[in-house]
Amino acid sequence: MVETDTLELLDRKVVAALLAHPRCRMSTLAAAAGTSAPTVSRRLNSLFERQLIRVVSVIDQQRAGYGFAVFLRLRCVPGASADVAQAVAQWPESGYVSVVGGDLDCTAQLHVQSTKHLMGLLNGRLTQVRGVTGSSTSKIIRRFSTPHGWCAGLVPEATLATLRAERLDHWSEDRPCDTRPIDALDQALVDLLSTDGRRSWRDLAEQLQIQPATARRRVEALMSAGLLRLRAVVQPAVIGQPVVASLWLRVTPARLEAVGRTLAAHPNVLNIAATTGLTNLSGEIATSDDDALYTFLTEEVGRLPGVAAVDVSDGLQVIKRASLVYDPEHPERVRSEVTPG
Repeated sequence: MVETDTLELLDRKVVAALLAHPRCRMSTLAAAAGTSAPTVSRRLNSLFERQLIRVVSVIDQQRAGYGFAVFLRLRCVPGASADVAQAVAQWPESGYVSVVGGDLDCTAQLHVQSTKHLMGLLNGRLTQVRGVTGSSTSKIIRRFSTPHGWCAGLVPEATLATLRAERLDHWSEDRPCDTRPIDALDQALVDLLSTDGRRSWRDLAEQLQIQPATARRRVEALMSAGLLRLRAVVQPAVIGQPVVASLWLRVTPARLEAVGRTLAAHPNVLNIAATTGLTNLSGEIATSDDDALYTFLTEEVGRLPGVAAVDVSDGLQVIKRASLVYDPEHPERVRSEVTPG
């Protein structure tokens, strides 16, 4: 695993607050971090300039009914896993790609428009990736939590409640989505926010030659409907949780909902979803060290009624997160962006 630098305590507090509310005001961030607004502004600008954190926005394709998501699991010839992961990371359909240890070599999460689209990837593009010896997919059929609601357990409950109370976009999977058509202006606003989710209303308006009030009204309507979702993207190692792993559980169907919701509420869980396949509950976790991972598996997962089997793939290096491709030499820093398909 490539080593990464972690942030000092104040920067971690700032990042944690931003995870809880990606578009919150500087004054709100300052109150959450226990410092002044100028200090937060300075620190945050430094984090952005160093490519350690990025605030992005995206139309929730699955909620909007534009296709579905799948986990792709790959086995590779010895020595090929990093190259395979880099190749898959260039696919616009992949939002997450990681080199892993254990029974697998590479995992990815893809979003496809249809079964035909998925078949085209598996029988076409994947066969052109050198070094792949086997693959399997599992369709995500229910999401219990996503990184939109993850803040690593670093924000006190009272502060977290305050931050989330001000947030318009849906951080939880429990809120219903109000599906509606997205017109050309909506899409243009979304495209601008996709690379910088903290753009001001004035900046958005100037870019599109509209009024700031129009930009705000349109964006906030998309957020409130649950279609436009914001996310502060950071590698967990940067905020003190360097042990990342993919979790594959086999759960008794009658207990799947209860286990999924229990794990979704755990601060170490970035995302967890019910899937098709032999393992029917999958996700990603991040902990401070191996002891914390062991405790999570034995005391949290192991004691849940209905869990029949557990498989863990050690996350050796996350190549792509939230459609952002990370630098292999500096895995905490964003290198480029691949436009989602």
